[in-house]
Amino acid sequence: MSHNITNWMDEEEERAEAQVKTGQPPNAQAPQLVRKETKAPPRATKGFYIQELHSRAFDRLVFEQKQVKGKKAPELAEEAIELVLEKYGLDIEKL
Repeated sequence: MSHNITNWMDEEEERAEAQVKTGQPPNAQAPQLVRKETKAPPRATKGFYIQELHSRAFDRLVFEQKQVKGKKAPELAEEAIELVLEKYGLDIEKL
């Protein structure tokens, strides 16, 4: 009995390998799962020192945003930088 099971398994393995080689899905008419990838913009690392109080406040903000599935730390830091640039009259689009 186990001989038939192994033959069946071998046949399925060969069929699967043939499908991989051709690139065809088992049922081309079946709906395919397509995941939309949202890509973050390229980012650069900036190393600078800030006061401990500011660091703790920022960490708390990041934690609170994580709880509500809001913005992540890089996005929050970029938003803060944009506010500073706006305050000092620098247009990010012209740089």
